[in-house]
Amino acid sequence: MHGRTRSEIGRSITWMAAVMSAMLAVCILAPSPVAAQEEKATEFDPHAHEMTDIWDISRGGELYDNWMAVMEVDAPEGTHPAYPAAGKQKGPGTWRCKECHGWDYMGVKGAYSKGSHYTGIKGVRGVAGMEPEKIHAIIMNKTHAFTKEMMPHSAMEKLALFLSQGQIDVDQYIDRKTKAARGNAGRGAGFFQNICAVCHGFDGKTMNFGDEAEPEFVGTIAVDNPWEFLHKARFGQPGVGMVALNVLPVQDLVDILAYAQTLPTK
Repeated sequence: MHGRTRSEIGRSITWMAAVMSAMLAVCILAPSPVAAQEEKATEFDPHAHEMTDIWDISRGGELYDNWMAVMEVDAPEGTHPAYPAAGKQKGPGTWRCKECHGWDYMGVKGAYSKGSHYTGIKGVRGVAGMEPEKIHAIIMNKTHAFTKEMMPHSAMEKLALFLSQGQIDVDQYIDRKTKAARGNAGRGAGFFQNICAVCHGFDGKTMNFGDEAEPEFVGTIAVDNPWEFLHKARFGQPGVGMVALNVLPVQDLVDILAYAQTLPTK
């Protein structure tokens, strides 16, 4: 400061203050990278709330399970007209797609090749990959006997989409002879305990799907009918608020199944 007058020093201080104020204004007004991202994320997207294919496929999987429960409608009266006389079931349950084609989608070539659900009807694996519009036409044919009053066009589209794109080759994931899941039970435990246990409990016994005489828990289904377990894990339970986990890779769900097979069955 030596050799400078007070007026010169004052001007310097004023200039420095002005520069600092300008810099501060720039910092305040300029959006940070994070703020810019947040602003971009909150911009209106007209397609943000459109239903995705994976949602439609999951809905179609529920319709395949029990379309009546999904749409909360009364079941058709009597046994399905195409249900064979050799079958051991009767009544409204025969209108469910799974009743003839099976949880493994293989019909007479799968788990329903014998037993109380035997019908002799082929599965639906043959339509996997087919154009949904063609599958829709098949659903509407005389054999299946569905009408627009029973199942609206929008529901049939979702069912067709599931049949086209939602099926999997279950033999890749479940040993058909032993019914054992081809998964990692230790890895599946993390998924089950953080997702499924919220409703089903850590031991899978919070909900009894049977009765006191013949209880049926998560572990019971996993051991006795792993194909049903995997289908419901992927698409949810019709008519209730069960989360559909179809957004996860199939192997993650098979790991959950493997863990569920270690849970109590009684």
